[in-house]
Amino acid sequence: MKLFHKTIIMCVLAFAAVSHAGAGGNSDSRRNSDAGTAAPPQANQSVTAPPVTAQPAVNSTESLSLDEAIAGAASYFIQRIPGGDKRVALVSFDTPSNRLSNYILAEVWTLLEDSNRFVMVDRRNLDRIETEIMYQYGTGRVDDNLMVSVSRQAGAQFLVYGQMTPLGRGDNAGEYRLTVYAIDVESAVSNQRAYNVRYDNRLASLLGVSAEEEIDNAVALMARSVNTRTTIAVGRISYGDTQTVSSFSAWLKNSVITAASKYQDKLQIATETQSSDFAVASRGMTVETPVEGSAVQAVVTGSYIPMDSGAEVSLQLTSVSGNKTVLSSSRFYVSASELERRRLSLLPESNNTSAETEFEQKQRILDSVLGGANRWNFTVTPDSLDGIYYDGDYMTMRIYSQRDCYFRVIHVDVNGDTQLIYPASPFDNSFIRAGETRRIPDNSSYRMHAPFGEEIIIVSAYDQPFTQSQSTGQMTEDSLNRVITAESGSRTQMTPSATARFNYLILPRQ
Repeated sequence: MKLFHKTIIMCVLAFAAVSHAGAGGNSDSRRNSDAGTAAPPQANQSVTAPPVTAQPAVNSTESLSLDEAIAGAASYFIQRIPGGDKRVALVSFDTPSNRLSNYILAEVWTLLEDSNRFVMVDRRNLDRIETEIMYQYGTGRVDDNLMVSVSRQAGAQFLVYGQMTPLGRGDNAGEYRLTVYAIDVESAVSNQRAYNVRYDNRLASLLGVSAEEEIDNAVALMARSVNTRTTIAVGRISYGDTQTVSSFSAWLKNSVITAASKYQDKLQIATETQSSDFAVASRGMTVETPVEGSAVQAVVTGSYIPMDSGAEVSLQLTSVSGNKTVLSSSRFYVSASELERRRLSLLPESNNTSAETEFEQKQRILDSVLGGANRWNFTVTPDSLDGIYYDGDYMTMRIYSQRDCYFRVIHVDVNGDTQLIYPASPFDNSFIRAGETRRIPDNSSYRMHAPFGEEIIIVSAYDQPFTQSQSTGQMTEDSLNRVITAESGSRTQMTPSATARFNYLILPRQ
C-alpha cells in the first residue's frame, strides 16, 4: 500500500562500605555479591564515557588524579571494613570504557589484597552479581535488597563495587566523579567515598576505546553468560524509553552480529525468518509464557541516550524462557566524532532538518492521546523484531485482543500525515474474537520504499461496530483524537476502549 511506502524512523567510581563515608557523603544502599578464593581480576563489563578527544576544562583545586583517588578510596575502606579474613567480593566498575573498568578493578583488587586483611572472593564466582549490578545501573533503578541477597548466596560478607560518571557542568566541567561503595552483606549497611578526578593523559588513554571494541566486549560478556551454544536474535535497540529506532540502531545490530561471529561456540545468530517468527509468536516479547517451538533462545535488546558529545548505549541479553532472566548487561559510549564519521543518526532520518523538534512534538502528541490505560490486553506487533525495514522489504502485523472487539488501523507517515488504512472497504472484517490473533493485511503484505523515515501504526479497539470512514490529516492532538474516534451505527461517537501502536523505520538498502 502506498501508505506504507514511507520510512519510520555515567569520573564517578563508587565504593560502598559498612561504615560512615568520608568525602562524598553516606549512602544507604544494599547490593549483591559472590564468593570463592582469590583469583586475578578480569572485568566483565562495558560502559560509557565522554569522548577522549574533548578538551578538558580547567580542573578544580579539589580534584585528584585517578590513581590518587583509587588509593584514597581503597585506604579509606581498608581501615573501615573489619579485618580478620572477611570475605570481600570486588566486582566490575561501571565506567565509561571497559579498559578503564579493568584498570580500576585491578588497582583496587591489588590494594585490598596487599593489605592482608581480607579474603578476596574468586572473580569467576561473580558473574551473576556483575550482571545484576550492570543491569540495575542500566535501568537506573538499583534494588538494594536484591543486591544483598545475591551477595549472601555467593558467600560474600562485603561487596565492593562502583561506577564513574563525568561531571560536565560549571566549575567542574571536564572532571569525573569517583564514588566508592562497600556493603556489609549481613547488616545491609552501606557507605560511600567520593572524589573528583581530573582529566589527564592517564585517564584519556583509558577512555580511548573504539565502539567496535566496546561492542566486542559486550558480546564477549554475552558469550560468557551462557553455558551451551545459544541461538540469539537481535531485537529493538531504541532511543531512550521510546519505540523509536534509527540508522544508529541498525548499525548497532549489525555490529553485534559481526562480533557474535567470533564466539560461534557459544552464540548462534537466528536467521531473519526465525527472528520474524519469534517476533510474531511472542507478540514482541510481551507474552509471559515461553514460545513453544521457537528456535530463538535469547534476545539482545537495548537503548541509547544522547549525551553532550555522543551517545550512551545499554545492551542486554535476555533469556526468552518463562522467567526472562537477564543473562548479561553492559553499557558503553560512542563518541560524536564516530557517529559523524559513520554518518549515523540517533533519530530517524526525515525530509527536513528539524528532526529533534519534530520527534519531541510527536512524542507529546502520542503520549497525550494514547497514554491512557486500556480496559483489556490489546496489542499490535510488526513482523520485524528490531522494528527496522529496508527498501523493498514487506511488512505484516499481528493484532491480539483479550476480548471480543472491533478494531481499526491508522497509519502515520514520515511527514506526519494520518490515514485510516483498515478497514479499507466495507468488506474488510474489523471484528476480532477474544484470544484471537489477526494478521493484517489479510492476504497480502505492505511493501516498504522511499521516502525514508519513521512511521507509526496505531490500532484502536471498540466495544461496538462502527461505520466506515476515511479520516485523514496532519498529526496533531486534535486530528489524532478525531481519527481514533469512531461512529456507531446509531451515530454515537465512540472513543477507543483500548489502543496499541508500534513505530517502525524504513532505511535505504545499501
